[in-house]
Amino acid sequence: MFASMRRPKRILLLAVTALLALALLYIGALAAFHGPVTAFRILTSLKPGLSTWRIFPQREVMNAAPVSSLEKAEGKSIPDAVAYEYRRRTRNEGLADLLARTDTKAFIVIQDDKVLYEAYPDGASRDAVYTSFSIAKSIMSALVGIAIGEGKIGGVGDEVVKYLPELRGRGLDSLTIRDLLTMSSGIPFRVSDEGISLLDLPFLAFGEDARQFYSTDLRADALSLRAGDEPVGAYFRYDDWHAILEGMILERATGGSISSYLQEKLWKPAGMEYPASYGLDSAKDGFEKVNASFNARAIDFARFGLVFLHRGLWNGRRILPETWVDESTSPDPGDRRPWKVYKGWKNRGGYYKYHWWGLVNPDGSYDYVARGARGQTLYISPTRNAVVLRLGGDPDPYVIWPFVARSLLSSLPR
Repeated sequence: MFASMRRPKRILLLAVTALLALALLYIGALAAFHGPVTAFRILTSLKPGLSTWRIFPQREVMNAAPVSSLEKAEGKSIPDAVAYEYRRRTRNEGLADLLARTDTKAFIVIQDDKVLYEAYPDGASRDAVYTSFSIAKSIMSALVGIAIGEGKIGGVGDEVVKYLPELRGRGLDSLTIRDLLTMSSGIPFRVSDEGISLLDLPFLAFGEDARQFYSTDLRADALSLRAGDEPVGAYFRYDDWHAILEGMILERATGGSISSYLQEKLWKPAGMEYPASYGLDSAKDGFEKVNASFNARAIDFARFGLVFLHRGLWNGRRILPETWVDESTSPDPGDRRPWKVYKGWKNRGGYYKYHWWGLVNPDGSYDYVARGARGQTLYISPTRNAVVLRLGGDPDPYVIWPFVARSLLSSLPR
């Protein structure tokens, strides 16, 4: 009897030992594949959250007087409830309830340059720093537009190898800056929209998504890229390497850091209220994570939207070429590329242009959005002369914030 009782304990001990051995092998393989620091970042923060930006070294982007004034609207307000698309149906919900249950940290509505609504639910504050996730790509696009306007970059038709000759001979010689901005490089990259099974989970840490987000040397990683099976320019495929390559082009074209260029060409001229920062891949390499880690206060993200709403003219200064704002955000009627990912957006009248997600309205006008993971949304509506900003978590992934913003603005006067 005693022997039979000891047998399950031995089996359990063997199972625990085997699991520990597998875990150690997995960790060792990850460290060998990515390097120990990147592996540690992945293991401790595999799914980036609202505070993940703090694990990266930061490079400050300073602001300067005068701060652009944003007054509160008098006698105007937004509805207490919103009807929005939710799982292909219309859902009516109180706005305060919606913000509370979705871990929203900041929600701002600006129309006619007046703040209609500014809320920081769940104990959040106005001066708290929030990360951008992929809203950073729209900022990167703006910097490319400024550099083109200054003649530092020739144009979106320039081949990438003109600035990054290390990529020659890897199937990317015909790749243009426009291909990067429109997500059409053909460089292999997998996003979760393509479907991930339980069998895929152990391998996500070895994928391109984890590599680009947690790398300690993004320049070297980006210069090792090669073409995949998809021809350059043939398909829309979302790819985080694109903004990184754009950042390297900007570095070489301007001869300085991306942070300093943003600071002098956009952040200070726009009259931002607070300083901001870029997360860096590492202190040693010092490359800004331009694809996903620009960190600022919510009200200044909203001001960035206002720069675009005013077609590059803000705070009394021409910050962006007007032609760039129009070119980078408007739909391209000649774009016939099949979409490999995020087909639901296209099926709802959506398009993608220079790191902006666009929506064509029933009257033929269009709105456009800077979007980031966890529901980060900067929605710009020229027809309503309005900007909506939402920052926070995503406990309910079925809430698509651009559709919430669009519905909310539809109730406001033009």
